[in-house]
Parts: sequence; C-alpha cells; structure tokens
Amino acid sequence: MFRTQGSELVMGAMLALTIEAILDFAGQRRGHFRLIACEVVSHDGYGTPRELFIAFFGVIRDTLRDLLGDEWSPQIAQTWDRLLTEIDAFAGVPA
Repeated sequence: MFRTQGSELVMGAMLALTIEAILDFAGQRRGHFRLIACEVVSHDGYGTPRELFIAFFGVIRDTLRDLLGDEWSPQIAQTWDRLLTEIDAFAGVPA
C-alpha cells in the first residue's frame, strides 16, 4: 500500500517521519516516537490493519540489512528484533 498510495513527496515524508520516530523510540524518547501511536490510530481510520502498519517497520529493518550486507551483525539483528517487539507492544499489536 505504501508504494502505491500518494505522491513520491508524501511517501518520502512518511518514510522520513518513520525513521525519526524509530530513532527517537530507540533512543531518548523525547517525543517523535509518539508519532507511532498516533499514526497507528490514523491508519486504522484508513482501513490499514495494525499488523500491516507495523510490518512497515520490519521492511525498514530488512532494507537496512540488505544495504549493510556483511556489516549486518548478529548484535544489530538482535537489537532490531527487540526494537520491533517493543514497537508492537507500544502500538497495541499483540505479539
């Protein structure tokens, strides 16, 4: 859905905001991370299942893994697994 809905400008903005939210969620949680909870509710209104909304974070992880190639370590993988579990819980998606 992300790739087929909206203009490139809108998709770029959504991706940038998502990355900011991930970084804040993984870091000091100063406020940008709250976008995750707001957008899961907003996307509910668009008819996007929460599981599909949350899957986008996994797509970002998978893309980074592909880009990093051999530099992707087991520690990075474990950190991402933990982060995605925390995002699921925060957004109210059952594990």
